[in-house]
Amino acid sequence: MADEPTTAALRRAIKAIEEKSKGLKPPLGTNQSPSEGLWEKESSQASEILAEISVAGASPASNRKPFKQTRRRPNASNLKAAPSTDLSDAAGPSGEPDDVESASRLLGESDAAEVEATARAMLRRSALNLLAQREQTAFELKQKLSRRFPEQAALLDEVIERLQEQGLQDDTRMAEAYVRYRVQRGQGPMKIRSEMMQKGLTGYDIDTAFRRQAPDWGALAATVLQKRFGEVAESASIDQKERAKRSRFLQQRGFRYEHISAAL
Repeated sequence: MADEPTTAALRRAIKAIEEKSKGLKPPLGTNQSPSEGLWEKESSQASEILAEISVAGASPASNRKPFKQTRRRPNASNLKAAPSTDLSDAAGPSGEPDDVESASRLLGESDAAEVEATARAMLRRSALNLLAQREQTAFELKQKLSRRFPEQAALLDEVIERLQEQGLQDDTRMAEAYVRYRVQRGQGPMKIRSEMMQKGLTGYDIDTAFRRQAPDWGALAATVLQKRFGEVAESASIDQKERAKRSRFLQQRGFRYEHISAAL
């Protein structure tokens, strides 16, 4: 399609041809000369050029709309599906906010469950290490583990209960073992009971342990005196001061008055 400058140049060229041809055209009523054929030929060429210009100028540049560059839409059928990071993908078909919250909650619960399982295994391993050293009461285990793992305090009861179900920790067994050990060390019942209470043992477990061990406390007091002061002398052969000294010693060892009297 010709633009405005080209059209103007062509019109000027045609005009020049027409003016040139006027001098060659014979007057009306006369026979044509050889130059008449040249005029007609150039006139015909001028007409053809004018026709082309007319067709080319049917939509002049001044009336054309300015070219507007538009973005070409991609064909959806040619696009490859890309993984989406939108939470609505996890929300299910409905894409409702409740579904998104449910998906997020499920992911959070899964992570929390994994962390809890790891913490539970760690607590169990530490508890078994303590029990391997010696018998521990449930109270002792909880105290020691809570100091080592304060952030896992909520899981301690569950871990200890599981150990008790498996027979790995037993307060009754611990109480009997403790009474037996203290008796061998020459401790009296009052001191043994006090220490057992500090370890978190119940009165029932303590009474059961004493009943099953059933030591002769008077005989034990006499044995302790012999180890400490040598051969036990007759009560009549020792003075009041010595007697009081030995009595205080047995009291410190946790023996009752009747046990001390039997030993002296």
